[in-house]
Amino acid sequence: MRFHRLLDFALLVTTLAVPAQQHRHDDNYKVEDHHHKHEGTKRKRQCCDNLNQPGIYDYIVVGSGAGGGPVACRLARAGFSVLLIEAGTDTSGYQDVQVPSFHPRASELPRQLWAYFVERYEDPAQQLRDTKQVYLVPDDPSYFGAPFTGAGHCPPDPWGITQLLPNGRYYTGQYPPPGATRLGLLYARGYALGGSTQMSAMAMVTPHEEDWVGLGEITGNYSTFDPHMMREYFVKLENCKYIPNSVLGHGFTGWLDISATPLTLVLRDLKLASLIAATALAVGKAGGFLTQLITSVSVFANILAADLNAPGLSRDYASDVWQVPSAVSPDRHSIRSGVIDLIRSTVQEGYPLYVQLDTMVTKVLMDTSGPMPRAYGVQYEYGPNLAYMSTLSTKQHGIPGYAYARYDVILSGGVFETPKLLKLSGIGPAEELSYWGIPVIANLPGVGTNMQDRYELGSVGLATTPFAAFKDCRYSVEPDPCLDEYRAGTNPVEQGPYVSNGLAVGTTLSTSVNDGPTPDIFIVAVPAYFAGYYPGYATCATLDALHWTFVILKMKSRNNAGYVRLRSLDPLDQAEIQFNNFAIGGDLDAQAVAEGIQRAREIYSSVIPLDGTLTEVVPGLEYQGAALIQYIRDNAWGHHACCTARLGAYGDPFAVVDFDFRVMGVSGLRIVDGSVWAKGIGYYPTVPLYMLSERAADVILGQQSVPLGLNDLNNFEAGGPIGTFAAALLGTAGLGGPPEANQPGGLINGLKGILGKRWNAFGPAASKQ
Repeated sequence: MRFHRLLDFALLVTTLAVPAQQHRHDDNYKVEDHHHKHEGTKRKRQCCDNLNQPGIYDYIVVGSGAGGGPVACRLARAGFSVLLIEAGTDTSGYQDVQVPSFHPRASELPRQLWAYFVERYEDPAQQLRDTKQVYLVPDDPSYFGAPFTGAGHCPPDPWGITQLLPNGRYYTGQYPPPGATRLGLLYARGYALGGSTQMSAMAMVTPHEEDWVGLGEITGNYSTFDPHMMREYFVKLENCKYIPNSVLGHGFTGWLDISATPLTLVLRDLKLASLIAATALAVGKAGGFLTQLITSVSVFANILAADLNAPGLSRDYASDVWQVPSAVSPDRHSIRSGVIDLIRSTVQEGYPLYVQLDTMVTKVLMDTSGPMPRAYGVQYEYGPNLAYMSTLSTKQHGIPGYAYARYDVILSGGVFETPKLLKLSGIGPAEELSYWGIPVIANLPGVGTNMQDRYELGSVGLATTPFAAFKDCRYSVEPDPCLDEYRAGTNPVEQGPYVSNGLAVGTTLSTSVNDGPTPDIFIVAVPAYFAGYYPGYATCATLDALHWTFVILKMKSRNNAGYVRLRSLDPLDQAEIQFNNFAIGGDLDAQAVAEGIQRAREIYSSVIPLDGTLTEVVPGLEYQGAALIQYIRDNAWGHHACCTARLGAYGDPFAVVDFDFRVMGVSGLRIVDGSVWAKGIGYYPTVPLYMLSERAADVILGQQSVPLGLNDLNNFEAGGPIGTFAAALLGTAGLGGPPEANQPGGLINGLKGILGKRWNAFGPAASKQ
């Protein structure tokens, strides 16, 4: 082995002796210490270079969302060259993305929407009881205005057809027209620079301490996820805008702006004030102050003084009423904040982060010549809107390409795409891989299993008079007085209702079936008609100013019977996604949701009728007892799926990654996204993922030597004999990677790469496999 390693190294030195092409970004770093701090000249660049050329990097990160974005930036800021691959483009300039109140529109923006269609039950009869079924209607004039029954979910037109598509139209409901093709239930995910953080509702809530303790228990490594240490990652990333900077447990210099809606907005609307007062009364906080409460900001501030992101167990265990912190930047005209800001600044400050947009990774490249398979790069297709989940997809494949990693490939594609990509690369349940004829590189039965989600349901109230704060809002339909106010204002107070993401207030509830110390229900109030996700729901939500919804979120559901399986060998195709709702612990979870609905009804009935009253219209007061439980089973949805490539200990047959985020059974491959959770975590997934990604970066940096100094793709561009030879040695042999990857087969593979299919000795044009 020593002879082979010396020979590998000698060939590497020979390769390095040949002058490399000048790097166009001209980065020049000097290593200072073992923490990988660097100084030197860093030419500023604009974000984001859209590369589409073969190259070799220290790390490749697949996916730029809450999981992939922070870890990519931290590695680059430590001096490592990082290729960040994103299937979408930069959508941050869209008004629907920027304006906080437009987040429902952002979640349906075609340029960043992957419209997955999923199943909630394996029983077809039970599945069809959900009123949000989506069908594709043929694009035939005979169907236009056809008199078939609509969805009953406030569709934008009276027949239930909600959105035009290139090859047909969507119908949502239970009575589709003849010739319609059932698609399933809509599950929206984001493909854009920043991932789903560019389309989310921007709720920023820290997880419970017990969530981190649980990861320590299942991995057998408590130190990696110590709750107090994990809190420091929140302090590191947060730039808190809603409390004084003397408050402990918060950060005030991080990359993520977190703010709260100005309480002055409440005073615009007696009905809104009455609802918040009634919510406070439901948890025993309003007392005898209801009259003062609806006319005084100071009393509101006192009632909502509890910090939903406060550290410690007292917050974790409390059933209370809260303002919901949001990722809104008051210093930047109240626009959305997110990991895209960190990505942009990392590139612009000259760190070696290279962003490749409109690129769909189709396979992880694996070297199987040694005793342990090693990831050394990725195969991809380049082009806009390639994935079939995009409503803009033409079902055409893109331009094929390759990129190579010296150290690790890091998958951050999310709960659906990460297990799909693993399986297409030969990592997953052997039985499923064999069924599709995929050579088994690592038999990991847990890939694509253990899928979980929160159960959600809306208690929609109808008011007798419009909400005064929102009655003039048209949500981007010109003329829009609220949008004019938002644009003209110089601070959040002056900008009106659109500075808010609409999540006005939240309340936590511990139900009679809760088996843990933390509340199992979170109820968030939104000034909209929200009865679940389906094509066109965003338009429906804001058609008038008469509706209000209490969204019931069941935390930490007991069910983990969901799965993600291959539907075809086409990497652009959607996977088969089945949640198997209520399959495990279903009676208890449905009862918890029912108690959440009852709490919402109590709040409606407690509203002081100073400006009219509200009555629940969905589900409707006729649903009580067993009928309500059945309604919940039929119609509950979720949009925080997780856990399909979970963390675990060695010896756990269903673990996919270890406590260092390394995929078991292979080297050079890690996962940092929501698929690694063992159980659902926190109230909302974004902040926990940001924290996890920051932690993963430190774990990786703590295991790695200093950067090789080859900070860009052109030093070893995979074109021409020298560049290809170096890439073969570094990428395939794994020089500089984990010890188990430096095997004697590396040299042979490097030589094979120069003469054979894997590498092209005369440039990239003929290098396609």
